[in-house]
Amino acid sequence: MPEPLFDDATLARIRNLRLAAGRVQRGGARGERLSRQFGAGQEFGAHRAYVHGDDLRRVDWNVYGRLGQMFLKLFELPGQLRVLLVADDSATMRFGAHDKWLAARRALAAVGLVALSGAERVLACRLSDAKPEVFDGTGEARLLQVFSAMQVSEAAFKPAARGLFETRGRDSVLVLAGDFQNREASLSLLSDARRAGARAVAICVHAAEEVNPALKGFTRLQPVGAHDVKLRVDERVLEAYREELAAWREGTRRAVTALGAGLIEIDSADPIEPLMVDLMRTGIVKG
Repeated sequence: MPEPLFDDATLARIRNLRLAAGRVQRGGARGERLSRQFGAGQEFGAHRAYVHGDDLRRVDWNVYGRLGQMFLKLFELPGQLRVLLVADDSATMRFGAHDKWLAARRALAAVGLVALSGAERVLACRLSDAKPEVFDGTGEARLLQVFSAMQVSEAAFKPAARGLFETRGRDSVLVLAGDFQNREASLSLLSDARRAGARAVAICVHAAEEVNPALKGFTRLQPVGAHDVKLRVDERVLEAYREELAAWREGTRRAVTALGAGLIEIDSADPIEPLMVDLMRTGIVKG
């Protein structure tokens, strides 16, 4: 059974943030123009499979007549944002006493809850997925289930999430969470967002063991996808590692900002609330 993303206390705090953001929003223009009802001015967006409890008025009965399966018609309102949540599922994300993969999924799921509370459209996928899951304003429980069940890619990693901006761009927001050790794939997606005119923010997740490794003496290292390496670690080696890590982090910052994206760095052990505050300060997700 998939591990839960949040305990009850943390989920309650996230919902408080979400509700507070919603109250602010409803006083402004977006809250006045958004509606979950069908009507003029709405654009067809996509289908998703019917889930027990969904509004039967939203079922596409033409599709049911052809396929014998129930799908909902999802509509987008003029000015409605598409919030694209992408998790880097490279094998390096499975690392740390506080797992980077769990931290990334928690961050994206929390952003998704905020976006859904504002009646925005949410799409979620892994970096290796070709097609995202689509959520509307009623999909909070399913969003948590999807992120809870997401797995790191076991096969040779092949980035596939490259078609997210084919139909709409300038009303899209991309939030990408990963460790950027597969930097080329992450930067390619951010480059796609820039070409499409979409706003983007990258959440770079580090584990404490990567930033300050507690290694001394003869050590066996296990690189991802390679053979073990035996190494004698002393202060000289650690200092060289820190310098290389600092250069790598600075290079990542420069590359991300050069593509017009924001960058937020977090420790995998960090609580979720400070990240949400940082994201709302960037204006990427307004709830």
